[in-house]
This record gives sequence, C-alpha cells and structure tokens, in this order.
Amino acid sequence: MKRADTIPKCKLIILCFLLAISANAQEITRHHVDSLLSQKSIPGSAADRIHVALQLAEFFTHLRHPSTAQLDSASHFINQAEQLNYRSPQAETSFRIALIRSAFYKSKGQSKNGRALLERTIQEIKQAHNWVLLGKAYFELSEYYSQDFLQQSMVSRIDYLNQAIGAFERTNHMVELARCYRLLADLHQMMNDYTLAFAETKKALAYYDQAHYTETQGLYALLGRLYYTQGDYKTAISYELRALKIATTSHADNVRLICQINNNLGYNFVKLGDNQKAINYFSRALEIAKSEKDNATIYLLAGNIVDVYLRMHKPQKAQAFLTQVTRKFIQPSGELYEGGDEVSQTYLKVYLALKQYDTAKLYCDKLIQQTNNPNLNLYARTSYYELIIKFYTATSRFAEALKYLKMNQDLLRKIGNNNDLGTNETLWFGLDTSRRQYQSAIHHLISANTIKDSIFNTTKSKQIEQLQIEYETRQKEAQITLLNQKSKLEQANLQQANLVKNLTIGAIFLLLVIAALLFRQNVHKQKSNEVITSKNVLLEDLLLQKEWLLKEVHHRVKNNLQIVMSILNTQSAYLQNDIALEAIRGSQHRVNAIALLHQKLYSSTTTALVSMPAYIGELIDYLSDSFDTGYRQIKINQVLNPLNLDPALAVPIGLILNEAITNAIKYAFDHKGGEIKVSLSTSDDENAILKVSDSGRGLPPDFDFSEANSLGMEMMKALGKQLKGKFVIENGHGVTLTITFPIEQNREEAFVEKDYL
Repeated sequence: MKRADTIPKCKLIILCFLLAISANAQEITRHHVDSLLSQKSIPGSAADRIHVALQLAEFFTHLRHPSTAQLDSASHFINQAEQLNYRSPQAETSFRIALIRSAFYKSKGQSKNGRALLERTIQEIKQAHNWVLLGKAYFELSEYYSQDFLQQSMVSRIDYLNQAIGAFERTNHMVELARCYRLLADLHQMMNDYTLAFAETKKALAYYDQAHYTETQGLYALLGRLYYTQGDYKTAISYELRALKIATTSHADNVRLICQINNNLGYNFVKLGDNQKAINYFSRALEIAKSEKDNATIYLLAGNIVDVYLRMHKPQKAQAFLTQVTRKFIQPSGELYEGGDEVSQTYLKVYLALKQYDTAKLYCDKLIQQTNNPNLNLYARTSYYELIIKFYTATSRFAEALKYLKMNQDLLRKIGNNNDLGTNETLWFGLDTSRRQYQSAIHHLISANTIKDSIFNTTKSKQIEQLQIEYETRQKEAQITLLNQKSKLEQANLQQANLVKNLTIGAIFLLLVIAALLFRQNVHKQKSNEVITSKNVLLEDLLLQKEWLLKEVHHRVKNNLQIVMSILNTQSAYLQNDIALEAIRGSQHRVNAIALLHQKLYSSTTTALVSMPAYIGELIDYLSDSFDTGYRQIKINQVLNPLNLDPALAVPIGLILNEAITNAIKYAFDHKGGEIKVSLSTSDDENAILKVSDSGRGLPPDFDFSEANSLGMEMMKALGKQLKGKFVIENGHGVTLTITFPIEQNREEAFVEKDYL
C-alpha cells in the first residue's frame, strides 16, 4: 500500500525556521543603515544619537545569521549608546540598551548570559511600570525558545508571549499586540491546536486593522498554512496569493517571506494533484534561496522538487535534477538542530525509487549515523526512521526494519504525531506482507485505516465547529443589522411626527393613519423576510451536511475496497494454481478501478461529477505499475479531452478500460513491447467516444467478438449495454476497441435512479 499524500510535520517546522524573518519588527531598513554608516557623524542631540545607535545595534543583532563583523558593529553601537546615556542617565534608555545587549548575547551564542541580563531587566522594568518595554522584554524572552520545537519549549514560549500581550494591552501599541497573536497562532498550529490558532489570527488581523497597518503579508501566509492543515487547499491558495501580492508590492524586505509563500503554494498544488504548478512554485522559491546564498534552504526546496518528480514516476529526472544541484551548491554541514541531513534523505528516496539498493545503502548508513545526533529535531528523526524502514524492507532485511518500526512508533507516540503513526502502521503492513505474515499484515492495515479515519473525523469536526462559529457570527450580524434598521425607522417616524405637529388637526389625523398603515406593512414585510432568511440559512446548512455525508460514504467505501484488495492479495499467497491466481489478480484490478473512483469523489470539492481525464490517468498509472510496463517495453499514450461524467457512467468506463488495457498488456505484444493508445473525446454534445488501440500482433483471423465468452469479454459486453453504447473491434496492425455511448441520456437516467433511491 502506498503512503497517503501528506507532507511530514518536520518539513513544515524546519522550513518555517529556515525561512523565518526576525520576529522583532525592524524599524530601520538596510538602505537606511547603509546611509547612516556612510556618514562620518550623526547630527542632532544626544537623545537623537542614542536613538540611531540603538537602531543600528538592533538591526545587526537581529540579523538571522550575523557575521563576526556585524556582531562587532552591534557591540560598538551598544557601547556608544551606553556612553552617551552615562552623561545624562535615563531609565528608559538604560532598559532599551539592556534589552538589545541581551539579544546581542543570544546572537553571539552566549544565551545563558543574555537570559540572566534579560530576567534582571524585566524585574527593574516592572518596578518602573513601563508596560511597553515590559511587553518587548517578555517578547524577547520568548525568542530564547525560537529554535526549539519540543512540546515543553513551545509551551514556555507561549507563556512568555501571553505575558507580553498582558503588558501591551495596557498600551495603545496595536502592532505589537498583533505580532504577539500572530506568533501564538503559529505555535498553536505547530501543536495541532487549529481552533485556537484560527482565533488568534483573527485577533491579530483585528489589531492590524485598528492600527491601519498594511504589512499583513506574514499573517495571510500563516492563514494559508492553517487552511492547508485543514485540507481546504483552495482557500489556502487564495490567502497565500493575497500574501504574495502584498509582499511583492511592499517596500519592506520581504525576500525570505516571498520564498516561503512560493513554497507554501507548491505544497498546496501538490495536494490538488497539479504537479507542474507545484514544481513552478517550488522553483521560484529555489531561485530566491539561491539569490540569498542559503544552501540549507536550497537543499530543502530541491528535496521538494525531487518529491514531485517521484510522484510523477520520473526517478531518472529526479536524480538528474538533484545531481545538478549538488554540483553547483555546497552541501550544508555541521550539526544544525533544525536542518538534519536533507541531502542524504533526498538521495535515499531517489535510489529507492530507482531500485539501486547498493548506492541507496550509503545514504541509509548516513541517516542511521545521524539518528545518534543529540541535536537532531524529533520530527526530523521520525522522517529518518521512515526512510530507513523502507530501505530495509526493500532489501529484505526484515529484522532491522522491525527494529526501526518499533523505535519510530515509540517516538511518534511521544511527540503525539497521530498522522505519521498511521503511516508507520502502513509501513508495518508492507513489512509483514513481504515476510508473508499475512494475519499480522491485515491487523496493521486495519490499524492504519482506523487512525486515518480518526484523523479524518477529527478534522471534519473542527471544520464543523469553525463553520458553526461563522454561522453564529453571521446570525448576530444579521440581528444587529435588523436592530439598526428598526432604529432608523423609529427616527424617521419621530421626524415625521414633528413635522405633523405644524399641520392642522385634520391633516395630523390623516397622516397618523397613513403612517400606522405603512408601519404595519413594513413590520409584516420584515417578519416575512426574517422567516425567508432563516429558512435559506437552514437549507444551506442541510445541503452542506449532505455533501459531507456523501464524501464520508465515498471515503469509507474506498477504505473497504482497499481492505478487500489486501485480503485478495493475502489469499493469492496461498494459491498454487496459476489460473486461480490470475483470476484473483484480475479481481484486484477491477476492485481498484472502483476504489479509485470513490477516492476521487471524496477528495474532490463536489461529489456530483467525476473528471474523467484525471480518473483514467490514475487508472493507467496503476495498471502500468502493476504490470511493470517499463520492463515489458510497453508505452501507454493518453489523449483525453476534458469531460466530467456522473459516477454511474464512470464505473463501467473504468472497468471497460481495465479489461481492455489488461488484455493488451498481457496478450498483444512479444518481448519487443509496443504501444497502447487510450483516447476519450466527444463527437458532439450528446455522444462520447472511448477508444483503446495497440500496435501488437492482433486477434486470430477467425476471432468473433459476438461469440467470445471469456469473463473479460462478457463483462465488456454487459458494461457496454449498461452505457447504451455501440462496440466496434477492428483487427489490423493491432487491435482497436471503440465504444460510442450517449452522454445526456445516461445522465438523465442516472439522476432518475438517484432520486428513486
């Protein structure tokens, strides 16, 4: 069984760290710094010179990887500010100097000294009741945990950020409040608390709006990541594109953020199955990393591109691309906590796909050695274990694979990563199948599906909770709007009454009668509108629930079909009769054709229609892998016009294709191979044409399709009748099977059948 299409948690965490911009807002740009440094002296009063010196010191201190020369510059400006302040001491200036010096110690690797200074300064600031600097001090204290993603470390960082919020809430510093909430949301997203993360992003956005702050690209990029984790990839893409637009038009230094946004977009298009767009966005991010000369990020992004090529079953292209990168850029070295050995991981994936196990062993051994690195992030360690397990299983070293499966299971339970626990169970299923322990294999397969179902249900519950909150918010807004309308109406009546007072008694009486009638009619109309609105909302909610239930049904049907396939696979291991074994395998292919359809239905945004090019493409990929057409030298070409059909039509088409392509692969060619062409087109708005042709040896001269009574032929005849289609088989320079079937008539009958059911 193949692993589900998920991006490991460690990839998201490591990438966010590698591409992170300093959390502290820089009040001075690189251009401004160069301008100030070019001046021999800074004009202005002592207070002005202190302010500029601290700005310069803060700029160099908060660079991501400051050089020795840049740290020396920071130290020079801190000392300069201290000397100027010594002449006329100001408590607030002393506090600012202490905060920047603490950050300087941290950047220099002297975290113990920096933290001790910061904690002393916090106590002094508390006594001075300076809430702005207290908020900044707690914020700076939280940054001491910014390179550590262990659970307790993130909890501590959250605690300090909440204390910073408590201080900033006593001030009018809305931008600082928004920044704190944005980082809180990022941390809760890493801890899988998505409900809290969504609430915190909305608070951050509200504070940015109050401050009229337009540099919101980081927040929208975070919203995109949050919707990505919820599986709402289209919404995620809309937020990422919004962030990209703001970042590219801003005057701020957004180079690294733009790199991160392009990478996030690549992940989303991977999920949507648009591999080419994914490669385009990953490549844009890679070009930025190259311009920044950031080799760690270069290799991480190159790994993403390699992963896409492997998904596209192009291991040779993946190998060539990775070799090109390694020739141009030095591989990152040292025991970086956040990075791990991305190069060895990527090469191991490539050589496993190429089945070059001797070369793959070199990189597997490197990963095994790296697992002993005490600085290695726990999420990165699990990704190492997964690749090591795959290598040992592929090379039949089952004892070693079992050892790392148990180690990975213990580690995943420790960090609470349920998604990868399901993946570990899938790997265990593969190991047990390879060593023919089928009862244990079925147990692990069921465990994997149970975990995946649990994650799916949890995600849907959170989405329902989020929708419920949004629904209640809309209801409250509607009530407020209604009250405002009533208030305006009452004010209008008052103005009208004042005007009526100046008229005669007869006119007053008449106007009062008219006003009363109008008011009654208006109230009646408003009540009618309220009833209609509430019913519309209820109908929308019921429709949404029906859509979820349909997707859940398709999801469970797909899982059950996969279990059926696994049971058939297990049964085949006990069969010695080639005919029975061939029948079991044929049944597996037919079941998979139906399972693919249900997978398409529950993973798509609509359950009404199926995209036939995507469905047929995946079916052909599956058959190519199953029969190893590359080894047989058989090439399958596809010419598929865009066409969306009802599932009732897609199932017989998939089964017909399964039989036709399977027969062509098995019987049409000799050892030299050949070509199979599959095409789907529409002759007009009412009919579609499905054609499967091969360049093989053809059928015997005396073959009669109407008299053929094999299981495959009988199935195709029955399915053709179900489609109300016309079968034509041509025998010359190979076999060409053509079926022409009506679209609209079948659609109408499918709809009638659904309504009846």
